[in-house]
Amino acid sequence: MKHPRTRHITDSSSPASSRAVRKHSRTETLCSPEPASHPGEPIDHCYRALLETSNSAILLLSPESIILGWNRAAETVSGWTADEALGQSYVELCFPMEARESFLIELARVTAGREVRGLEVPLRARGGAQTMLSWNISRVLGTHGHLIGLMAIGNAIVPDTQVQEELRMAHARLSSEARLAQRAAEEERRRIARELHDEFGQALTGLKFDLAWLGRKLTLPPASTGGTDLLNKVQSMSGSVDALLESVRATAAALRPAMLDDLGLVPALACLATTFQHRTGACCAIEVAPELPSIALPSETSAGLFRIAQELLTNVMRHAAASHVRMRLYQDGDSVKLEVTDNGKGISRERMTTLDSFGLRGMQERASLLGGHFHIVGTSGVGTTACASVPIAECIVA
Repeated sequence: MKHPRTRHITDSSSPASSRAVRKHSRTETLCSPEPASHPGEPIDHCYRALLETSNSAILLLSPESIILGWNRAAETVSGWTADEALGQSYVELCFPMEARESFLIELARVTAGREVRGLEVPLRARGGAQTMLSWNISRVLGTHGHLIGLMAIGNAIVPDTQVQEELRMAHARLSSEARLAQRAAEEERRRIARELHDEFGQALTGLKFDLAWLGRKLTLPPASTGGTDLLNKVQSMSGSVDALLESVRATAAALRPAMLDDLGLVPALACLATTFQHRTGACCAIEVAPELPSIALPSETSAGLFRIAQELLTNVMRHAAASHVRMRLYQDGDSVKLEVTDNGKGISRERMTTLDSFGLRGMQERASLLGGHFHIVGTSGVGTTACASVPIAECIVA
């Protein structure tokens, strides 16, 4: 939609001179609405509200650049409040010396009836910093065609070098995250491959030897084959099969515990704590806030918190030498928090800040992907506390 080249506003007064507005109060700026006292003023009220919320610096100037109106964005970019700016010369207040004359020439052209689009002029802020702004300037006329002032709308120009640098940094961050995700996936594949080789490979090799022994026995005459030996071997093979099945179940549970999908996060964490106790002999207590079981967490939230708890208990088992671990699951405002505390060696500051630590970085990324955060603190010889917090705004109360 095309906008008119000049803007008309209702004004019953004579044209405002540059000096007549020097003493305007803060309530008379562009950004401050006034109560409507006649049918036309609700529209004026809306315009004032739009000016106040605009991200563009919007000024009403006299042809001599005296400031007649000044919105909040103009205050922000310049550092001058409306009370301080009204009645001042805009070019003297905010422009470097070398840019003043050219801007005044453009104001004269606009006063004569032309419009200016995309005029790039550096603005000097109150503190001395300069920002390049692109200006659109046009006349503002009253209902009788008289000139009320010049409307100048300025938008900051982001240098191409800055845009390119921001794009480069964003690309570098994405590349780094992609590499970390790939490395984490490869690490997980190596772990699964190692478990398959160590657990299943050894068990299947043992079964193969047992079957070979059984085959040789079955080729012998019945009188020379001891029935007791055969029975013992079959029982041994059956035990190996049971152990192999148990390893399959443990590996499947590590990849995706069925309890997490069937019963939810709380029972899955309780099972994780029990398994940790059996493996390490350390006491692992779990505390769940009463309101948590009634909240149906999204699948990805439950899985993320479970993986974080799993990784934390693995770190405790490998590094902490703790005798007691406590897991807490509770609601804190709009977030659900998982807190794991142990009385072990305590994590060093160097390890907390090491980017190559897959475990810590992985937990931070899991929490971040859920819109939350993760942090960990430790004291040497005292223990470590880790906390993951994720929002539950979209969770459903069962």
